[in-house]
Amino acid sequence: MKIVVFAPHPDDEIFGCGGSILKWMDEGYDIHIVYVTDNRVLLSWGRAHGQLLEEDAKDYINLNEDEVGKIGIEEALQVAKSFGFPRENIHLFKFHDQDAKNQITEGVKLAINIIKDANRIILPSDNNNHSDHQATHTMVKQAVKELHLQKVEFYVYALYNILKAPKEKHLKIKIVEYQNQLYELMKGYKTQLCLKDTQIGWQLLKKKRTERFGIFTYEDMNKFENF
Repeated sequence: MKIVVFAPHPDDEIFGCGGSILKWMDEGYDIHIVYVTDNRVLLSWGRAHGQLLEEDAKDYINLNEDEVGKIGIEEALQVAKSFGFPRENIHLFKFHDQDAKNQITEGVKLAINIIKDANRIILPSDNNNHSDHQATHTMVKQAVKELHLQKVEFYVYALYNILKAPKEKHLKIKIVEYQNQLYELMKGYKTQLCLKDTQIGWQLLKKKRTERFGIFTYEDMNKFENF
């Protein structure tokens, strides 16, 4: 089985479905990771919204957005390798952070080549409060429609919004045995850990027992709030 995971930003794969990724790897599946954006506005956003931890960010504070974006991509590559992804299974769109909505057409083209033989696609939810998450969802669905992938199953995770779907569409995956591994993997995202909320989320990984998904089919598309 080929599983393709879409992360709008580096670290979304950890908070959205990291334990499930590790579980699927242990089960021997062929898993690919797609990082859509580069986190280049991470520090400027953090400063503007009172989220930046100045002491933790001291090594990055004077860098421009191109430099921060380069580090974001390097961190994503290293974390993906630490997960256990082979290099050929790591895909980088390198779109600018906060600009994915303007890259839908290019994103669809790139996604088509990756998902054309996928059996399961993991993606952020629809009607999302974060523009990059929403854009990622849109890219994936458009690519799926162009390919007419009617037999693919979709696992939708919710970050920045709530998973809303009938109970029969919900799936919980137990990830207790992967808590510590996720915590250690997150250490690779040093720039992300310069934000207050990310630090809080990082600590909560040690207590995370399950990951929740909405499970959908091609026929379900656009019939539910999250898909």
